[in-house]
Amino acid sequence: MMKFSDILAQYGIQLTSGQKITGYLEVPGTPVKMPVTIIAGTNPGKQILITGGIHGGEYPCIETAIRIAKELQPEAVHGTVVLIHPVNPAAFLAKLQYYVPFDGKNLNRVFPGKALGTVSERIAYIVHQLQQCADFYIDLHGGDIHEALVPFVIYSHLGGAEVVAQSKQAAAAVGFPYVVGSYSDNGSIGAAANAGTPGFLAELGECGRWSEAEIATYIQAVKNVLCSLEVLAGEVKPNPDVQYMEKMSVLTAEDEGCWYAFKQLEDTVRQGEKIGEIRDFFGDTLSEYFADTSGILIYLVTSLAITKGDPLAAIGVVG
Repeated sequence: MMKFSDILAQYGIQLTSGQKITGYLEVPGTPVKMPVTIIAGTNPGKQILITGGIHGGEYPCIETAIRIAKELQPEAVHGTVVLIHPVNPAAFLAKLQYYVPFDGKNLNRVFPGKALGTVSERIAYIVHQLQQCADFYIDLHGGDIHEALVPFVIYSHLGGAEVVAQSKQAAAAVGFPYVVGSYSDNGSIGAAANAGTPGFLAELGECGRWSEAEIATYIQAVKNVLCSLEVLAGEVKPNPDVQYMEKMSVLTAEDEGCWYAFKQLEDTVRQGEKIGEIRDFFGDTLSEYFADTSGILIYLVTSLAITKGDPLAAIGVVG
């Protein structure tokens, strides 16, 4: 397995044991410079990649990554931790949901990326290079500017039994109420899993807001995982009340217009039950949306405005 130092050297960053480096990862052929912090521990151990802000409007995850990067020091770390905070700085500064402003693509739908692709694909390519070096990958997310959600963690069903087991176990250590499986192969954790790297995607926060309480919860969650991976010393807090879900079923907008949700977060819904509808600017119904499976609503769009192709709601399905 390649080391982080091998990849980082390609981008002009030289890494030695016992060192902490802050700077920027410049994405070749683009104006993007990703803020990065690398902590090379004084003790041997695992290589951990942590990303926050793949989506620029998800603020709790970005602030959490910034603070963890600021706090961690080489003498406390076993192994090497690389944090990118945020991955998508242009979207963050533009207060933009989902997309990279240079090419209009959803960064979390273009993994593993392309070295000579669009801006989004080039960003994903660099992240994926680091994923392939990592022993574990932590991708921090949250409710975007127009999204409400209950805290949950997604792990990938891809990559083989050992990768799945490691991912699922660490996802539970986050301490959030729900742990959900995913079969997607074009997102961050799916690409990592296909490369043989276990990991998870965590979700906390909603509607373009952040609070000190959320940040404290998120930081503690990440530290608990790092303790479980023996990257940090400390007792691992168990999560006996976690509810495991086999997958997440996402309802997608078939029209543009005004979105009206008839259900609330954590409502239990039955297959065929109406979740909401899209109306035009005269108040006439364009399309209706019904649960395609039974489960628990863990994600819900809160904005009145909706665009065709955008997700509307997600149902967590118990296996």
